[in-house]
Amino acid sequence: MNTRVSLGVVILFLGVICLAMPLSISTAAQSQSSPAVGFDTAKTTVTQGDVATLGIQMRDTDEVTLTIQAPNQQYQTTLRAYDNNGDGSVTVRANTFYPTDVDKSNRFTATGGDSVRLISESGLSEGAVLDTGRYNLIVSTDETSVAAVLMITEPSQPNGTNVIVPPDTSYKNIETGLKKESELSEVGATDTTDVDSHNVARGDEFWTRLPITGIGGLLTSPAPASNLVFPVNSTPGAETTHIADISSNETVSFTSVSINYQSNHARSHAATQQVTQSDIEVLGIDTNKNGYIDRSLKGSIQSIQTGTDGRLAISLDRPVEISTHSTLRVAYDIENPEVTGSQDVSITLQNGDISHRHAGIVTYGLAGQGTLGHGINLQLTSEESESPTDPLASVHTVYNDSVPGLVVGVDTTTLEPGEYTVTLEVDESAPNSVPRASLRQSFTVSEPTAELTNHTISNSTRLSVTASTNLAPNSSAIIRITADEKDGGISQVLNCVATVDSDSRIGCDFDLSHPADEFNIDVAIKRDGVVIAGPTKIN
Repeated sequence: MNTRVSLGVVILFLGVICLAMPLSISTAAQSQSSPAVGFDTAKTTVTQGDVATLGIQMRDTDEVTLTIQAPNQQYQTTLRAYDNNGDGSVTVRANTFYPTDVDKSNRFTATGGDSVRLISESGLSEGAVLDTGRYNLIVSTDETSVAAVLMITEPSQPNGTNVIVPPDTSYKNIETGLKKESELSEVGATDTTDVDSHNVARGDEFWTRLPITGIGGLLTSPAPASNLVFPVNSTPGAETTHIADISSNETVSFTSVSINYQSNHARSHAATQQVTQSDIEVLGIDTNKNGYIDRSLKGSIQSIQTGTDGRLAISLDRPVEISTHSTLRVAYDIENPEVTGSQDVSITLQNGDISHRHAGIVTYGLAGQGTLGHGINLQLTSEESESPTDPLASVHTVYNDSVPGLVVGVDTTTLEPGEYTVTLEVDESAPNSVPRASLRQSFTVSEPTAELTNHTISNSTRLSVTASTNLAPNSSAIIRITADEKDGGISQVLNCVATVDSDSRIGCDFDLSHPADEFNIDVAIKRDGVVIAGPTKIN
C-alpha cells in the first residue's frame, strides 16, 4: 500500500512538471520578446573635465532613456539614446565639462551612426564642471530598467614621456612607445621646465606626452587656432593680433585680400576702421605649410582700405599665385569687439572679375582664449629664429584614456635644423578643475646622418658593415657598396635595406663574388634617396 501511494505521488509530481513546463517556456518566450537593457560595465570611471564613455546594450528595442544623477540630487540629466544602426548597442559620450559658447546638447554624442538627444539637464552652468564623486546611471524603457555607477575622479599627474618615430608610424605604435617610456620614468610634476632636449633627424616625428589631464572636455570644441581667423588674445575689447590662414585646393591668382567681419552692429565686430598699413605684421605665402613665411608679400602692398562695416582690404601692386600646397598667412594688429562667442568671418581673394571666398569663424572670450581654447595655450616655438605665424601648423594633438595626458606630435619634415620647444600654458582663465601649468619640452632637429663604425675586410667573400645614425628606431636606410676589383676586373654594386635598432645602429652583411680584400670598396648610406653618409672608402 505504501508502494502504491509513493508511485501515485511520483506520477502526480511528474504530471505537475509536465503541466508546468509549457507555462515556463511560454514565460521565457514572452521574456525574450520584451525589451531588455543593460550597461557594458557596472562601473565607469572618468577624470573630472574629461568625456565619459557609457556603453549601453539593448534587445528588442531601438531606443532607451539614460539618466545620470548625483545622489544628492544636485545634478541630473535625462537623455534619449537611439540604436540607428540596429546592432543592439549605443555608445554615449557624456562631457563632464560644459564649455562656453557651446549648446549644452552638443555635450552628449553617440558613436557609430547612433544618436542621442538631450531631454533635460539641471545643476551645471556654462563654464562649469561636474563635481568629483559617485553618480547613478539608469538605463530604462517603459518595461524595464538597469542601474550602474559613474565615478568622477580628480585629475592626475601622469609621467611626461617622449618618443621619436619614423614618418607614418601608426598611433597605436606611438602609444606603445609612450607607455613603455612611462614605465621607465619617474612621476612627472605639473610644472615642468628645462627638460632635456632630444635629437630628432629631420623627417622623423617627435611625440611628447605632456603631464596634464582633465582637459578632454575642453578639447571637444574646435581649437580656436584652427579657425579662419584667430585672435592671439581673445579678450573682448583687447588690442591684439589677428592671424588669418587661407589654403585652396587649386592654384589661385589674386591682387587683393579682403577680410570681412560680419555682424549686425558696427560696434560688435573687430575695429577694422582703425587698421593702418603699419599694423600689417605678416603677409606672405607658406609654401610647405609649416607655419613659417617662405615668400613675403609685405613689400607688394599698394594700399589698404578699411571701414566701419568690418571690412579690411589689402591691395597688391601685382598678381600673386598660391599653389595647392601653399597657404596665404596674414597677421595684423586690431582691436577686438566688446562681445563674446563666435562670429562669422570671410576672406576673399580677388583678381579682376574672379574671386575666391573662404568662410569661417572667429571666437572671442573664454572659448577663444589660447590656441586650444578656455585658457589653454599650446605652441611650437623656435629657439633660434622667429616663431611660426601659425603655432600649430606642424603639430598634431591626441587626448584619450589609453595614454593619460596631452600627446603632442611634431612632424619635422619641413622644419629647418635647430632647437624647438613645445610649450603648454594653462592660465587663470581656465576652469578651476584644470591644474595651472607651465610645461616645456625641447627637441633639436638635425639633418639625417650616419657614420660607419665597423667593417670587416678579409679574404672571405662575406663583408659586414655597421654604422651609427641619428634616425629614429625602426627607420629604414639603404646601405650601398660599390666593389671594384683591384686589377680592374669585376665591378659589383650591392644594396641592402637596414632597420635602425634601439641603439641607433644599422648593419648589413654582403656576399661578394670574390674575397673582400681583392676589391676597392666604397660604402654609402641613403634615406629616401638622399645620401646621408659617404661614399666612404673602406679598403
